[in-house]
Amino acid sequence: MVRMSDADATRLVALVRHAKAESGEEDADHDRRLTHRGERNAAEAGEWLAGVLPRVGEVWCSSATRAVQTWTAMSKSIEAPQPSVERSLYLADAREIAERLDGRPSTAAGPLVVVGHNPTMEQLQALLTGELRGMRAGAVAVVDLDRRAVVDSWSPA
Repeated sequence: MVRMSDADATRLVALVRHAKAESGEEDADHDRRLTHRGERNAAEAGEWLAGVLPRVGEVWCSSATRAVQTWTAMSKSIEAPQPSVERSLYLADAREIAERLDGRPSTAAGPLVVVGHNPTMEQLQALLTGELRGMRAGAVAVVDLDRRAVVDSWSPA
């Protein structure tokens, strides 16, 4: 595990794929909830991320129930501001999020966490790094935007 200093962390983004969710056969997709395993994995992801990033400056979270629950479980271990919970992130494709990242000031107050869905998170990682890697439910990839590389990652067992 790589622990980032405050100076190193200014242009980092942690891409989070929401944790394991219910199948959604009975409810609308937006309202699907995490399974017990998903809740446990999200908490583990938060513990891992807290060991990598000294602090989080901003959180963008999809408005889908499973994404909000993922961040809620993760945030118990991480010092972070309240998330910006947005329907647009539920509907966004990778290019839209990448454009938004490009518009984020380089003087932002620390690393960003983006909690979203697949295939968007995998595609966003590929856009940012040039390398397509799979992301299991609950996975986290920390990307250095200046180096255009994944500097660390975590995935549930």
